[in-house]
Amino acid sequence: MGSHFTMERRIYMSSFAATIFISGLVTIGVSLMALLIALAVMLQSCENRNSGALNIETYDYYKIYALHAELNSLDVDFFPAICKVVAIQYINEGQYMRDLNITLGIVEDFFGCVRPLNDSKDIVLMDADYFFTSENLHSRLLMRW
Repeated sequence: MGSHFTMERRIYMSSFAATIFISGLVTIGVSLMALLIALAVMLQSCENRNSGALNIETYDYYKIYALHAELNSLDVDFFPAICKVVAIQYINEGQYMRDLNITLGIVEDFFGCVRPLNDSKDIVLMDADYFFTSENLHSRLLMRW
């Protein structure tokens, strides 16, 4: 029958090159497994540490509701229950009294510096915006409760 020619596709590699290739694959596999284990441990520790209710330390969320209620003349019943709890806590912890004393101190300092002019005018018109900025006016959780 005659000659028969066959072409085979193979990769020829020395044993040293094959050893380096296999050791590289093993190193990458071990590194990926270590990374996966480290991420799993970190996720577990975050899950255990942050379990439970979320406490909001800033009053920005509640100030928005208070400002909205004031602008729209809403009743106290429109406030969420969590805002009422925080407002009661704000009063009971004494923060309301400290803020009130600071405000009274600002007013007393302002009126202590005001002197009447000698122009024989007996009426004094004071605007609260003159000595309170709008930011300070709405910066507390309780405005008119």
